[in-house]
Parts: sequence; C-alpha cells; structure tokens
Amino acid sequence: MAEEQQTGVMRQAIITIVVATGVLLVLGVVMVFSATAPSAIHYARLNGTSNTFATAVSQLVYAVGGLVIGVLAAFVPMRLYERLALPIFAMGILLQLLVRTPLGHTVAGNTNWLRFGSFSVQPSEFLKLATIVWLAAALARLLPERIELRNLAWPATASAAGAISAVLLGGDMGTAMVVALICVGMFWLAGAPGKYFWGVAGAAVLLASVLVAAKPDRLARVSDYLSNLFSLPDGLNPSQADFALWAFGSGGVGGSGLGTGAEKWPGNLAEAQNDFIFAVVGEELGMGGCLVVVAMFMLLGWGLLRICVHHPARFARLACGGVAIWLCGQALANMLVVTGVLPVFGVPLPFISQGGSAVVACLLAVGVGLSCTLAVPGVRSSLRPQRNIAHRARAVLKRGSHD
Repeated sequence: MAEEQQTGVMRQAIITIVVATGVLLVLGVVMVFSATAPSAIHYARLNGTSNTFATAVSQLVYAVGGLVIGVLAAFVPMRLYERLALPIFAMGILLQLLVRTPLGHTVAGNTNWLRFGSFSVQPSEFLKLATIVWLAAALARLLPERIELRNLAWPATASAAGAISAVLLGGDMGTAMVVALICVGMFWLAGAPGKYFWGVAGAAVLLASVLVAAKPDRLARVSDYLSNLFSLPDGLNPSQADFALWAFGSGGVGGSGLGTGAEKWPGNLAEAQNDFIFAVVGEELGMGGCLVVVAMFMLLGWGLLRICVHHPARFARLACGGVAIWLCGQALANMLVVTGVLPVFGVPLPFISQGGSAVVACLLAVGVGLSCTLAVPGVRSSLRPQRNIAHRARAVLKRGSHD
C-alpha cells in the first residue's frame, strides 16, 4: 500500500475510534446516572445524606481521568510499549496475585479487587491490556510460517496460561473467560495453525465444566439457564435474565424515556448499573438506543481492525487486533448474557457499565491503539491543521474587511 494511502487509512481509523469511544463513554456516564438513581435516592433517604449521586459522580470522575490517561497513552511511542512489554505484563500479573494477600477484597464471591482504604482497584482489567501488549510483542517476533507448537510453548502460551490462572485464583470465571478469548484470538491473528485450536477448545470446555461444578452459585446459574432456555420468564421466582427480558419488552422500539425505567428499582433487576446496564438502555432508550450501542461497538471494532490489517508493523497489528477482540468480544458476551442467549457469568459492558478500573483500562487500551496509528509516517502531520487552508481563510477574512 502506498504511503499516502496508508496515512489516509490510519487517519480514518483514528477518527472512527475517537467518535465511537466518545459516544460510548458519554452514553455510559448518562446511563450510570440513570441506573443508580433509584438506589441512590433510597440510600440517601435512609441515611440522611445529601450526596445522592456519589456513585454516578465517581463514574464521571473516572471517565474524565481515563480520558486524560488515554490521551497521554496515545502519545507514548509505540516502540516503547513493545520494548517494555515484558515488564508491563509482569506488573499486571503481580498486581493480580496481590488479591490473594490481605490487600484483596471480595465482592459477590470473587476476590478480584485490591482495597487501599476507601479506594479499590480491579487489577484484572489492566491485566487484560498487559496480556495484549506482551502477546503482541512475543508473537510479533515469530513469522506466521514459523508458528509451531515448539515456538508457541514459550513464552506466549505459558504467559497466556499464567494470566488466565492468575485471574482464576480470585474466583472470577467471567474475567478469566475474557482473557482466554483475547489470548486465543491473538494466536489466531498471529497465524497459529488451526489444528491447535481444537485441542484448546476441548481443554477449555473441560476446564469450564470443572469450574462450574466446583461452585454451587455457578452451577445454579447454568441450571437456571438450561431450564429456562425454552420457557417463558418465571413470574413467581424471576431471575436476573427474566428482569432483563421484561426491561427490553417494556422499552419496545422507542423506550420509556431516560430515567423512567422500572426494572432498575431495588428488588427488581440486580446489578442494573453493572453487568445488566444494557437492559436499562433497552428499557429507557428502546431498541433504537440498543442499536446505537451495537453500532458504536461495530465502528470501534472496524477502526481497530483497519489498523490491524493495514499497519506496517506486526506488533501494532497484533496489539490493535487484541484490543478489538477484548472490547468488542466482551461487549458481545455481555449483550448475549443480558438478552438470555448465554448463562450469567458476570462480564461488564465496556465503557458503559459502572466501574472505575474498567473504564480507565478500556480508555488506556484505546490510547495504546491510537499510539500505534501515530507511529505510521505521515499520520501525525496529516492530523495537524494544514497551513495553506489557514492562509486561505486568513486572506478571505482580510479581503472581507477591506470590502
């Protein structure tokens, strides 16, 4: 591809990614405000506090902070990420392992948070990006025709297994499945032979079965899913998925209106601001709002995959492909869970679900992707305002003032 054409493709990808990310981020903050309003008002009345929307305000603060971090990450040279890939991955693993120390904090049965006083962080969100950067660097050194089992065993496969195992130590099967999806997707992008994926699929099914059977709550979720797969929602003992389906049904095409949803109120849809926020979108903004969310993730994935296809550096192609697999794959998984197609396994909707660590990590990942585009010669200069256009505008203004 000619340099000028390549520059144009990168510029289009940047615009697409920035627009899609911006729309998702704004929509996420708005929907967190809406989803947390009932419980926040209820809590404020019980405790007499005036800081009703503290959760939503903190989400806004994290979103702004994540934007700043993402912009800074975009201007870090791509080669620096590649050079520091192993230390970045090692730091991600170390932070994740700290959840098994006294610093670890358990939420909903998963010890996947670190608590420092009143501040908590979910290291697994950053481990996803660290895994992408390290696998991109490790796999970039292997040419597609040299990707065989003996070359993949170390360090790529061992690193992938280490990342998945570190997350599973905290009991978070949903996040571990996302990390596994990222790793498998990146091996596929790198050109690993298809024969290996059959063995990986078999091992994954076996491991997932053991993990589900090992915890009663997981087994109950899968059992409920299978029993309700071909039946109507249970009105006497509704599950989260049942409340979500009622929310979509109530919203219809146009939605009930922002802030007016009923299923998000306490006693109905649990985790309305987290894993099931897509149901709140469906109830309040209707099918139109849901389609906007889907379209924005498709645009985001399209922009990242354009970089994956046309970037001259193999590291950048793999890194952007990994980010696309993470963000779009996790979004798809969340939507399939909320709509009842898959059993509940606890993954948030990127950029939209409440969670400071998640939104900062997602924006940081977008920043890394944009850093890859800025490494292409001519892209930075193409984004600057062209001087000849500025001179023409200035001349027109001067001419108008003389007239």
